[in-house]
Amino acid sequence: ILVPFIIGAVLAYLFNPVVSQLYEKQKISRTWSSLGIVILFCAVLVAVGWIFLPTLGKQTKEFIERLTVFIRQNANTLDTQHVRRMLLGMGFPEGLIDRFILNEAGPQIRRMVAIVPTIVMSIISSLPKILERTLNLVIVPVAMFYFLKDWPRLLPIVNELFPSKNPARREKIARDVDGVLYGYLRGQATVALIVGILGATAYSLLGIPYAGLIGVILVFADLVPIVGMLFSVFVVELVIFLTMELNFAVIVSGLLVIGGLHVIETYIIGPRIIGQGIGVPPLLMILALLVFGYFFGFVGLLIAVPTTGVILLFVNEYRRTNAAGAALE
Repeated sequence: ILVPFIIGAVLAYLFNPVVSQLYEKQKISRTWSSLGIVILFCAVLVAVGWIFLPTLGKQTKEFIERLTVFIRQNANTLDTQHVRRMLLGMGFPEGLIDRFILNEAGPQIRRMVAIVPTIVMSIISSLPKILERTLNLVIVPVAMFYFLKDWPRLLPIVNELFPSKNPARREKIARDVDGVLYGYLRGQATVALIVGILGATAYSLLGIPYAGLIGVILVFADLVPIVGMLFSVFVVELVIFLTMELNFAVIVSGLLVIGGLHVIETYIIGPRIIGQGIGVPPLLMILALLVFGYFFGFVGLLIAVPTTGVILLFVNEYRRTNAAGAALE
């Protein structure tokens, strides 16, 4: 029930600077500027959906059909020898297959394939609930509009939750926290979009089917550090396995693209866009993901980087306060 309102609040938070600029510089009321932003946002979504959704829907339908046919044909035949012949046909060394893959991975593969039909049926049975939740998203633009329009009225309510003897300092800290969170959300969305475009381009050049669908999956998977990358590897290799003539080079190429995207994001794009946006050094970003992921799991991976940015902000503020106090003494 609350998800549409949370999404609307996040979108309002992201677009509030635009509405504030229109109100302060162009003297456009927040009501009309908020309405214009919401209409423009929805129009862009509709346009993007009109252009890309038919192709993505067709690719998704074809991929699900291929997966269903494969499950029906191989669920009961994936024994050890079948796996061995398949891996030999891909070009894997025979010694590696006999020593490691069959002994270690064979039993796990058979268990996974055995439960795939159950997973597929559970997904199909949950489609009505997914449709219902999708319809609830109609609430998002309405919530976004009212959050945008009334944003200045909401800030005093938030300030009352954190009373302070020094309101000016509280407002400065709030602006700094706002800068960190806004920088992270904007930076992470930008990085995910770049990764998705690069991935779709790379797989298209390699001749791997459903490159557009894979690109969209990469965009959303990249929003979840580490776990998203592993999920992307699974999806890419599944597409290759179901749609292409298998050989060692094709399988490795799929892995190399994901690995290359991860390296580019971690050492080139991420530190420059996200790290600089929130003031978190790259090494500290990696450490934060490891620590938060270990203690808080999946949720920890989502909140690790922005939380670290806010913690650094408070640490720096504490150090400045102590330095100012020492100077006065």
